[in-house]
This record gives sequence, C-alpha cells and structure tokens, in this order.
Amino acid sequence: MSTTTISSPSEPARQIILAGGCNFRDIGGYRTQDGRMVAWGNVYRTGVLSYFSERDHSKLLELGVTAICDLRREPERTREPTRWPNVDTQLLSFDDGAAPPTVMSLASKYPQNADGIRSTMLDLYRALPQWMQPRLRGMFERIADGEGSMIVHCAAGKDRTGLAIALLLTLLGVPHEVIVEDYLLTNDAGDFQSFILSKHEAQLGVATSSHPLLTLPEDVRRVLFAADADYLTAAYDQIARDFGDVHAFIRDGIGIDNAMRDKIKSRLLRD
Repeated sequence: MSTTTISSPSEPARQIILAGGCNFRDIGGYRTQDGRMVAWGNVYRTGVLSYFSERDHSKLLELGVTAICDLRREPERTREPTRWPNVDTQLLSFDDGAAPPTVMSLASKYPQNADGIRSTMLDLYRALPQWMQPRLRGMFERIADGEGSMIVHCAAGKDRTGLAIALLLTLLGVPHEVIVEDYLLTNDAGDFQSFILSKHEAQLGVATSSHPLLTLPEDVRRVLFAADADYLTAAYDQIARDFGDVHAFIRDGIGIDNAMRDKIKSRLLRD
C-alpha cells in the first residue's frame, strides 16, 4: 500500500494541530493515476467546529477559508453551532429529508454491543450515499465555482466527511488504496475519544440525551469512533449495486457532468 499520506519535511503538514480542533486535515499532496497531484491548502476535512480557542484563531485565518460545507443534520448544527473567526466565511448546510440515517435510528435491530454497533455502522455507510446526494452536489458545486479554500466537515470528521472526501478524491483520480489510507488516518489523528468525551454536551450526532456517549461501554465507543476500511467498502459496494460503479454515481446520482468534473480537476490538481 502507498505511504503517500505521510508528509515529507518539505511538504505542508497533513494534520493541523489546534487546541479546539477535531481531526483537522489537509487533503492535498496525493498523486493521481495520471501523475498529477492534489493541491495543498484548497480542501480541508475535519470534525465539529464549535470548540476553537482564541489561540487557534490566527492559524485558522491563515488557511484562507472562504466556505464551510457542513454535512451535519439540523439538530446537530443547532446543538453545536459552527464558531469560525471570520464572519464572512460562507456556511453551506442542507435539508435533512424525511428520514436521515443515524446510528440511533439503525441500531435497534441489532444487539447493543460491539458486534451490533459494527453491523449498525455498516448499514449506516450503505445508507449514506443516497441520503447525501444533495450534500455531495452542494460540495462539488462550491469547489467548482468558488474561490479560496474550503472546509468539509461533519461531527467527527469520519463518516459523512469520510465518504464525501473519498468521492472527491475518486473524481480527482487518486488511487483507491490511497483514498482508503486517507480515510483511515482518522484513527491516527489524535486522541479522538478524549476530545469527544471532554465535551460533555457534545454528543456529535450519534447519541441522544437519553443515551449519551459518556455512558457507552468502552468497546462500543471504540467501534463507533473507528475508521474501518470495511465501512467505506460497504458504501462503495452499495453504490455499485445501485449505479453500476462509483463514477456513474458521481455522474448520475450526484449530477456532476463532464464540464463540472473538469472544473473541479482544474481547481484542485497540479502537474
């Protein structure tokens, strides 16, 4: 497997360390199958943006972010509003639809243990591509037509963000094994559980007030918080069943035609 996810000393840092940051990473530096490279400093992936400290602000402003694509549901946005130091940054959010898939909505048919939550996560990833189509369309459109850099985030920066960034890297022509490697970097992006559990009101879209993350058994939390290659495979397999392959999904499911695809590549790829 490629090791291109590790930045060399001459490259920008992939993980951006912030006192109040959660899984904050630059997706630049990956080589595509035609030999080009994803540009640094254009798209960042991360989790919740509610807990930045004053000392984070100067580093955040240096990123030149002009748009934040928030993949979360409305209740999550209300409970943990984005707090960004530049009030002129565009905030993109989306309607949830009638029955958005969540861990809690999918978990009832499985035992409430680690094996059950893993089955739930696989079901979640199978459901995400269809539900996320409007969100993905909005993300791709903003990349194609916008200026400046952009943040794509959800609550933990793992599931919805993981799928969105995987599909973006697929469109750009990054090899699938490298895409999986980028997805799995969440597992090395700091003490993720400690960050979440230190925010006693931060349920991060995966629990309700009657079943907070603070009370979940450790083995269940470990499965819930992990980036697992099988999860991403479940999403891609569902896409293949529904659309034939991932490129057909990007074209027909999300609605990215050749002209928009070329604009996105022009913006994000360098020779």
